[in-house]
Amino acid sequence: MTRIDLQLNKIQGNKLALGAGFVALDIIEGREQRFAAAGGSCGNVMAILSWLGWNSAPISRLGQDAAHEFIVDEFNSIGVKLDYLLSDSSVSTPIVIQKFAESKDGVRSHRFSLACPDCRGWLPRFRPMTIKQAAPLLESNLKPKCFYFDRVTPSALRLASWVKERGALIMFEPASVNDERSFQRAVDLCHILKYSDERLGHLKDLEETQHPKVIIKTQGEDGLAMRWQNRWSNLEAFDAPLFEDAAGSGDWCSAGILHTLGGKGVDIFNDINKSDLERAIRLGQGLAALNCGFEGARGMMEFMDIKTVNKALRSLTKSERSLDWSIDGKEHRVFPKQLCDLCVEPKSRTNKSVEAA
Repeated sequence: MTRIDLQLNKIQGNKLALGAGFVALDIIEGREQRFAAAGGSCGNVMAILSWLGWNSAPISRLGQDAAHEFIVDEFNSIGVKLDYLLSDSSVSTPIVIQKFAESKDGVRSHRFSLACPDCRGWLPRFRPMTIKQAAPLLESNLKPKCFYFDRVTPSALRLASWVKERGALIMFEPASVNDERSFQRAVDLCHILKYSDERLGHLKDLEETQHPKVIIKTQGEDGLAMRWQNRWSNLEAFDAPLFEDAAGSGDWCSAGILHTLGGKGVDIFNDINKSDLERAIRLGQGLAALNCGFEGARGMMEFMDIKTVNKALRSLTKSERSLDWSIDGKEHRVFPKQLCDLCVEPKSRTNKSVEAA
């Protein structure tokens, strides 16, 4: 494979990125302590884009609770726009617990739990924004350059259609299929379809669908496969120079691709070639590899600045195993000691628990 030198630069100009879907409070059972962070695929991608200079805004429905306040506080500190982060007293803010396991040979892996580790009650789940709640945005004159969505809901489909009419580049990153008809509509609306082979690889029709201009099938440690102009090619994964946690790697890859390609909106496809596309994807893969050195889906944002990231990217592309770049440590945001107050109402609790892969 031809070496591609990677360079991460902040976006120039006042570029708007919108994202609809999963925003949650992540509680990470870390190696040294339990800590919290704003998360969810949509939340992470929008936060990363804001860190890269975008005017980014998640579109999601959260509760009026402490978890929502924590997410808002963190997004504010990053510069994420909160105009379309709905606070609704009829729902609770989604919460996800991230746990770790270590194999006999020292390989660390993560898993997600949807049950409170203190009381074993169900934690709040994702509740989609309604079309009525999304109406003010749909009636606005905004012209986003790119749009990301990770859940198939009536409001997300309406928003995707709306931004497509305004010339936005659309990425759809599904984790599952519920309603096949709505799912196909989402696939038809997007320009970039990105999905995990582990989760959706059994849907062979996805590889043949014709509406997306680019299809990206991630394959974990084996890298990813990319379809461009009906031809498939493979891009190997970078070796992570440090490894603590692979959670969030896919979100960094998605954000890196959107950051590189999204500034021109859908017009990027007027003159893009395969080399340009591969460079965007390789940047996403590089960011994903670097973030594996930190606990939490966006740990790298807390410990590295863009200058240091670029130094680390150069090490990746030169296949250097020595780390000649330093990391500035920061304190994690700890919240809370007990999680029971964030669970669903006591009358709805059960003694059962659920684990999500």
